[in-house]
Amino acid sequence: MRASTYLTMLLIALVAVAAGWLAQRYAVTTDWTAGNRNSLTAASQRVIGALDDGPIDFTAYIYPGPQRHDVRQQLARYTRASPRIHLHFADPARHPTTVRRLGIGQAGAVVVRYHGRQQTLTDYSEASVTNALQRLSPGGTKWIVFLTGHGERDPGAKTTAGYSKLAAALDNQGLKVRQVNLVKAGAIPDNTAVLVIASPQHDLLPGEVNMIRAYVKRGGDLLWVDDPGPRYGLTPLAQDLGIHWLTGTLVYPDFRKLGTGSPAIALVANYPNTPITANLKQITVFAFAGALSPLANASWHSKAFLRSPARSWLETGSLDRGSISFQPDQGDRAGPLTFGMALSRSQPPPGNGPPRHDTDRTHQQRAVVVADSDFMDNGHLPELGNRTLALAILQWLAGRDAQIAVDVPKAPGAHLQMAPARLSTFWWLFVVGLPGTLFGFGVARWWWRRRR
Repeated sequence: MRASTYLTMLLIALVAVAAGWLAQRYAVTTDWTAGNRNSLTAASQRVIGALDDGPIDFTAYIYPGPQRHDVRQQLARYTRASPRIHLHFADPARHPTTVRRLGIGQAGAVVVRYHGRQQTLTDYSEASVTNALQRLSPGGTKWIVFLTGHGERDPGAKTTAGYSKLAAALDNQGLKVRQVNLVKAGAIPDNTAVLVIASPQHDLLPGEVNMIRAYVKRGGDLLWVDDPGPRYGLTPLAQDLGIHWLTGTLVYPDFRKLGTGSPAIALVANYPNTPITANLKQITVFAFAGALSPLANASWHSKAFLRSPARSWLETGSLDRGSISFQPDQGDRAGPLTFGMALSRSQPPPGNGPPRHDTDRTHQQRAVVVADSDFMDNGHLPELGNRTLALAILQWLAGRDAQIAVDVPKAPGAHLQMAPARLSTFWWLFVVGLPGTLFGFGVARWWWRRRR
């Protein structure tokens, strides 16, 4: 029995040592939180997948102490997601030159390095880290250039009709926003990745239109968002793109049932299968949109990615009258109708100038035309899936196919909110009832024992 006891103790010790060794070599992690808040979202995983070769180094310049443990926990979801991601800690006191050069303060920072490029982080949330990885993606800095000078949507304006929220979202994803006035600049900048024409309100000069058409003929990528009404001199550009703007405004007879408040506001839930909408699962909102149709024998391959429901129609009359109805004899067109088109074609021949294509995609020119400019403004961008759609369009135009629709969602709220009546019930139950019951049970127990 003594030998059996010793053998059992030895086996217990060996099992403990083996368990410790296995725990050091291997790790198993499960995430049981609501919405898997401690795991990377599919959006972040696509960003990591886009950085397809070479190590991704996270160097945390943080003083030894509890903060290092917190940073390690926050970045653990990334190190678990890919063996190419490595986290190192460096004592700022031992690297004073690097700390000064990077502008790192007393609180410390994490520097993310990939292929000679780097980003500095002081916020370690998934949205911030993933946006930093997007800025490190191949292809260098992409310049999204907005045409200005004719009353277009302003990416710097913070009004409801401005595009400042879109500009901020693009900057977070490594797409730099700039504006160009062709009268002042005399040309479209050579480093333009995507030229954006956002609903001009005045006629463009013939020379400006010729510059834009020449940019497209050389292979430049273009986003044109506009509303029903005149084209302000851009009809030749529409012909070059192989599209025709239809007359009228899309209306939806079930607006009262949906509670949108106007027959000209659409909620789109179904999308054709295109690279732009492949990852789009949310409803999008469009106000006072028009409609498009492709021209025959165009040099572009066109694909609709936004279509109105079958019960909609293109209203050619005024929307101000008391009630509207479908009147085909007055020029109204029945739905479904296209109001968003993705265009692509092979690069123009060298005779049209130097080809304009990115290193991360194969000789393909792209353009997107949407018959609505409201869905990207400050008033509508935060609504439902509008932000995701707008970013997907510009990511596709910029050639960042692997990062289309990468928009890290916010974690679901963890706060518990209850009605006052329910809170009162819980107060009486747990603050008065339960302690009172325990106190009464104790007194009864004491009295019973005393009688014995």
